Amino acid sequence: MWDTYADLEASTKEISLDGEDKTVEITTFTKDGMENPDQFLSTNKNFKKSAMVIERLLAGNIFGDRQKRFRNFKLPDPYDKDVKYLYRLDTLWVYKVPELYGKAVAGASWCTRNGDLLAVAYGVYGFTNHEHRKLGCVCVWSIKNPVNPERRYVYTAPVTAVRFSKKSPQLLAIGLYDGRVEIRDITLEEGPPIAKSDRKTSPGFEPVMQIEWVDTTDDKEVILAAMLDGTIMKYTMITGVHLLGQIQMTLDRVEGVVEGLAIAKKKTFLEADRHPQALCLKMHPSRKEAYFVGTDEGCLHRCSIYFSHQHTGVMQAHQGGIYAIEYSPWSPKIFLTCGADWKLRIWVENIFEPILELSHHQEPFQCAMWSPIHSTILATCTRNSVQLWDLRRKNMKPASEHSFDSTSTLTIIKFSNCGRSIIVGDSAGKVHVCALEDMPFPPHFQYDELEAAVNRILEANENLHKQFQELGYLGY
Repeated sequence: MWDTYADLEASTKEISLDGEDKTVEITTFTKDGMENPDQFLSTNKNFKKSAMVIERLLAGNIFGDRQKRFRNFKLPDPYDKDVKYLYRLDTLWVYKVPELYGKAVAGASWCTRNGDLLAVAYGVYGFTNHEHRKLGCVCVWSIKNPVNPERRYVYTAPVTAVRFSKKSPQLLAIGLYDGRVEIRDITLEEGPPIAKSDRKTSPGFEPVMQIEWVDTTDDKEVILAAMLDGTIMKYTMITGVHLLGQIQMTLDRVEGVVEGLAIAKKKTFLEADRHPQALCLKMHPSRKEAYFVGTDEGCLHRCSIYFSHQHTGVMQAHQGGIYAIEYSPWSPKIFLTCGADWKLRIWVENIFEPILELSHHQEPFQCAMWSPIHSTILATCTRNSVQLWDLRRKNMKPASEHSFDSTSTLTIIKFSNCGRSIIVGDSAGKVHVCALEDMPFPPHFQYDELEAAVNRILEANENLHKQFQELGYLGY
């Protein structure tokens, strides 16, 4: 017995506790000729699965009440006499991976069929030095385990965009900083992507800014990707491991007078590139073939997948880059844009003048979204805070503002599928999952409430109000 213990070799290593200035010493005993248990367990699939289940059980002890809040087990009582509308954000937990600290959250996507799953792209946001442009990662998080991701895919280039498929919710499209596009099946624990772009048919090497899945007439899906060099690529899944890529559209810089804001296009300098940067991409909610592209010129290009290499219209929406385009969930003709000119503008199709402009502290809006359950509530984020706006109450300032105890820059916001929670990503690689508390109750007639709010806003502008009323019903 003594000889057995005497022959063991002890190795001790220190592990720092996440979020604390403490370390824990772990001692491992091995014997000559004996396989390293750490190396064996790290490659054992059964051990990984067992550890994942145990982590979920332990997480339930700590985050149980907050997980129930995310799942809406207890909804506010509409008959409560002391109800208050404070538009609060209550942080439930934070998704973070110590190895990815400093990798900005560049994109996120909720699974369309399972609202517990969130895919997060870790890469670059804004200007980043060369040292931080070498690695990237995609993590698939589940509310069952807020501590560690369920899936982790590491890349040699930063990840800039992710999007779940609607028809096949297990498929995840991934866009990289070097122009590559891949499709992963998250039901597979390990292995290569099921399809990826090929340099022979996809020569682009600029960062992929946004990805969208597009329904086709033959009941299939293709992928549209907006590149930073102004190219819109279309990818089709074919038999084999490669995606069939083709250039759908190449944007050109806008000259002369266009519809929208009256901004002089005359320049005293020559652009280094005759193609603008494509910063955002959005599919039309009712016309499945139509899509919009926002550029660094502040122009909104209306395009169609049936017309390659030409747009169907262009509109000046901002005096600077457009960072987001989002349609109202209750109207296929009302949408918002936010940009670098410190403005968020709400537009109505066929009216080339914004019906409303929002601004906050002379800061650019990094991202903006409509609430999926309140037709008049918007969420925006600037570099330092998140704002909630309610158009039916006031539009001169936000209904509430929430800041996080961090020096990092906020990058993205996303409502959950149920609309009662929101995620906020930052440049440090953290994803804050927050519950929306003390919110107004959703109206029974969502579009009517939105139309009434717009009519109230336009009362002071007789000409614009008349144009809006002449369009008639704008809902679905």
